[in-house]
Order: sequence, then C-alpha cells, then structure tokens
Amino acid sequence: MREIEKLRERLEHYRNELENENYDAEQDVVDLELEVTEMMHQFDYQNDFDLKGKPREYDALKAILQDIKKLKREFDFYDEQGERDMMFPNGDEEDFD
Repeated sequence: MREIEKLRERLEHYRNELENENYDAEQDVVDLELEVTEMMHQFDYQNDFDLKGKPREYDALKAILQDIKKLKREFDFYDEQGERDMMFPNGDEEDFD
C-alpha cells in the first residue's frame, strides 16, 4: 500500500504545480494516469482478492484514476481523442475518409 500512497502524493504534487500555473505538469499527470492504468491491469492477474473478487489495491487505484480524471477536467486538459471525436463523430468507422 505504500506504493499507492506514493501515487497519491505525486498526484497532489502535480495538483499543486497546476494550481501554481506550472502547466508543464500536465504531461506528468498524463504519465501518471497511464502508470495507474497499467498497474490496474497487472492487479487483474493477482490472487489477493477482496470479497468483491477484485484485488485489494484495485479499488485504491481506481479511486486515484477517478481523481486524475477529475483533475484533468478541472484544469481543462487538452484531449486529442475527444477533440477528434467532436470534429469527426463517425471517424472511428472503417469506411470513414
């Protein structure tokens, strides 16, 4: 669980950086999001489950991921895929040109 605490500390540090208008921290937040997502996938294969059938750390990581998404909305991060979907709603279709 110490590793999860470190992830939370990093997220809080990045929040402080963004609040101090250091927008270079945006990439750090995106990197942290990818790291947490990867960790969640790794925990899917472990054997230490809670009563819901999920690894114990899974819920903590999921909460961190939700906090990251909230932070990204709060600071209006640029979302390349979201912009593309808005401009080209049918862009994922195979016959789209």
